[in-house]
Amino acid sequence: MTQPALPTLRFRPRLWAALLHVLLLGGAFVLFMGRKPGLFRAQAIVDRVPDFYTHVLNFSLSYLLLAGAGYLWVLLGVRLRVVAWAALALAVANVAYESWLPLLNTRDPVDAMYGVAGTALAFAWLWLVMRFGLWRDPPARA
Repeated sequence: MTQPALPTLRFRPRLWAALLHVLLLGGAFVLFMGRKPGLFRAQAIVDRVPDFYTHVLNFSLSYLLLAGAGYLWVLLGVRLRVVAWAALALAVANVAYESWLPLLNTRDPVDAMYGVAGTALAFAWLWLVMRFGLWRDPPARA
């Protein structure tokens, strides 16, 4: 009995793309951690945009979700069109949840804009990785 083949990575990231991806994920997480006063809250951001940390959760979650899953998809060889549909679905879900679903939430269009911005930045990053940051992985010999 033969087992189905596991999906393999079709591409390898270039070193700069892999390192920058980890740094960007870490940056989004640091922004998320800055919601509470303390070590991760940047006063320069608060001085420019006083309510930034009240909305950054949507930005961080959207970015981390799309960039995290999308990076794996890119390495697996998923087409950019599929990643774009996922980004669009995430942006629409953000707007719908913040506009029409008050479940555990207050309606806040600014939160929706932050979520859409996080999604857009993650998609832009994934596009850059697909365009400039990948090497085709040669097929393994049996």
